[in-house]
Amino acid sequence: MKHEVKQIRERLAYSNPFIELYDDDVEFPDGTTGRYVRLRATMPGAPVVLVAMHEGRIALVRTFRYPLGQLVWELPRGFSQGVSVEDTARNELREELGISSADIEVIGFLAPDSGVQSIRAAVVAATVRAPGQGPEDINEVESIGWVTLQELEQMIRRGQVEDSFTVAACTLIRLHERL
Repeated sequence: MKHEVKQIRERLAYSNPFIELYDDDVEFPDGTTGRYVRLRATMPGAPVVLVAMHEGRIALVRTFRYPLGQLVWELPRGFSQGVSVEDTARNELREELGISSADIEVIGFLAPDSGVQSIRAAVVAATVRAPGQGPEDINEVESIGWVTLQELEQMIRRGQVEDSFTVAACTLIRLHERL
């Protein structure tokens, strides 16, 4: 027996310029049928999670997350803009941090919720020359903070940072010995 879920019928339930939500008919490995929900990004390419570093500090953004109904601290991130990972990272650096110049390196990929999402996000280390003038997108970013890796880990430990992208990217930073 092949251990995979087979798609019988694809059903688009909802779409907007950023995502498509499917509610598919499927067949499970034991032959029974059912439904499986999955979320897919509409733009080609990978979204990015940015680890912007300057003089031993990492940039965090405080942004309102509508589904949670609150402001949260997290690493800057954004949907793919249909261009390379590096170009998407540079666009997000400019939009969320006001940074125009950085050395960019992809240090890994994350599957934020592989049970529902087909999205794999690139984790990008960005060594910045200057901390920037603040966000271009003031509708998304309320404020910016620069913290050491140890301070970020303390924020995670205390529950001040719960964002899964940030927590996972913090692990990649440690594994790659970036700070």
